[in-house]
Amino acid sequence: MKIVFYNIAFGTGVNGSWTHYINNIWRFVWTSNRALSSINKTLKKVDGDVICLAEVDNGSFRNGFRCQAKAMANHLKYKFFDTQNKYHPSSIWRWMMLLKNQHDAVLSKKRGLLKKHYLKTGMQKLVTEFITEGVSIFVVHLAVLSKNARSKQLMELSEILEKCQNPYVVCGDFNIHNGLHEINPFLKKTGVSLVKTNHTFPSHKPDRTIDLFLTSLDLNVKNFGIIKSLDSDHLPIWIELENKKTPPILNV
Repeated sequence: MKIVFYNIAFGTGVNGSWTHYINNIWRFVWTSNRALSSINKTLKKVDGDVICLAEVDNGSFRNGFRCQAKAMANHLKYKFFDTQNKYHPSSIWRWMMLLKNQHDAVLSKKRGLLKKHYLKTGMQKLVTEFITEGVSIFVVHLAVLSKNARSKQLMELSEILEKCQNPYVVCGDFNIHNGLHEINPFLKKTGVSLVKTNHTFPSHKPDRTIDLFLTSLDLNVKNFGIIKSLDSDHLPIWIELENKKTPPILNV
């Protein structure tokens, strides 16, 4: 199974440089479909079985009231898609003009079961779990500004993973701008394996590894990689897996 994770920055097409942010700040108020079309071309070449997305616009005025996840699923011809608000159902952020349409999404060639979990700490509390082919794929987007908040979120995430009965993958934007050492306590507590890719942010000149894949020990990593693209301030990453657990032999 090939899984892709991509923070698409709401299809604004910013490449992560301060100059590009400032000169293109209007894209956070109104954006064309150009960047999303380019993202679709990139993802079509990657040809992942499951695509996990962060920072997806679910239909705000800046995006012409279009659901980006639905548009992408239709264009790429994926059978399953689901999009979920980043914020807790009781959060005031769900009622803010732009924030209420800030989602994470999952696209899949095969249908599966989607579950929602919520962290207790931070602004963005959603943890999406997509189950397909007997594997749970967790998608996270951790706190941006506070290392302390991220540490708490990781410990809360470990509690969610402890209850998981399936082999699992965790992918997402971990926002660990200070370095990979931030997740060491989490790795020690859960025993998961970190897939060590190169830098993913900012896309124009990557110098930080903040987009990650982690796997439970019953999964084998066959291959992984980073895709060069300037359609977002993050680079998309992918992983190809096989389940170490073989199905039981049936006596005929």
